[in-house]
Amino acid sequence: MRVSFAIKLFLLLTLGLCCPFITQQSNAQTTTTLANSSKNQAVILQYHHVSTSTPPITSIAPEDFKRHMDYLADNNFNILPLEQILDSLQNGEELPNYTAAITFDDAYLSVYTDAFPILKELDWPFSIFVTTGLIETNASLYSSWNQIREMAAAGATIANHTVSHPYFLERKTDASEVDWLEGIREEISLAEEKILQETGQSHRLIAYPYGEYEPRIQDLVRDMGYIGIAQHSGPVNADSDFSALPRFPFSGIYVSMNTFPNKVKSLAFTLDNISPSSPLSSEQSPAAEIDFSNDTPGLSQLACFNNGDSINVEVLNADSARFRVSTHIQNRSRRFRYNCTAPGPDNRYFWYSIPWINPAVPE
Repeated sequence: MRVSFAIKLFLLLTLGLCCPFITQQSNAQTTTTLANSSKNQAVILQYHHVSTSTPPITSIAPEDFKRHMDYLADNNFNILPLEQILDSLQNGEELPNYTAAITFDDAYLSVYTDAFPILKELDWPFSIFVTTGLIETNASLYSSWNQIREMAAAGATIANHTVSHPYFLERKTDASEVDWLEGIREEISLAEEKILQETGQSHRLIAYPYGEYEPRIQDLVRDMGYIGIAQHSGPVNADSDFSALPRFPFSGIYVSMNTFPNKVKSLAFTLDNISPSSPLSSEQSPAAEIDFSNDTPGLSQLACFNNGDSINVEVLNADSARFRVSTHIQNRSRRFRYNCTAPGPDNRYFWYSIPWINPAVPE
């Protein structure tokens, strides 16, 4: 890893500075690879509240949301329904360059009052992941089913965010694994039934509450015929894990227009393997080993970050593009991630996020 590149990329991610260090690729084969990858990937945007009167950590101000949408419109982004994007990726169909999906978690009232009018004027589709058991419990916080149906009639996808928004990784000490997984299955199934009853829609897309999942939950979701949506950052492509797809969260300190363009224009890495495969870790400084696809450009300048701080990137095998990512930073939160990037074409860069979850840490 080049120190100068890491320093500049750190500034880019934290301060939103421009990126002159990202170079054009001159090799014809590499250029072809990059052109193909940009047409077979997309970004998924994630929002919660669109309000200034709700918790900042899960909120974006309406004027900032409008700036995000204006940027997408002014830069000719192709806003497509999430399900259409995922179907195209799974079926090997080409997507337009700069393809994106807009999603909201929890069906908060501000999605209806503040985001919906903007999206309706743009005639853009969007998805709402609904926690069905909370609808109609607080009219000042959540959209009503009538409002959700109105958004659905205007083209919104209404998808699954469980019944009660539980911590999937929380398990009673006396509960068997079978009972634990059956409780998760019931949360998903009952929510899907309610969405179908209220809106006539059933898309089998589940957004994990709090973005928390692990391999047994992923297996359950696959067995139920669902696609799992998480909330660690990064674009998606045909080789992404469709039981835990990343999204770019935009709330709190992450709404800045200094960094928004770089995220929505980012490109998806293709991985051959990552170890460990589970995001669960009781360590505060876990390490991961990543095998990138051999034709991935820019890996000589791969840089990884933990909460904006540059961390260690070690080349284990240059021929197989195998890297080890580690840090001495002590992460004491329940959820954290390592973001890895490498320079790409046209002032874009590749992005991959490694999520970590320590269920022993309370929220």
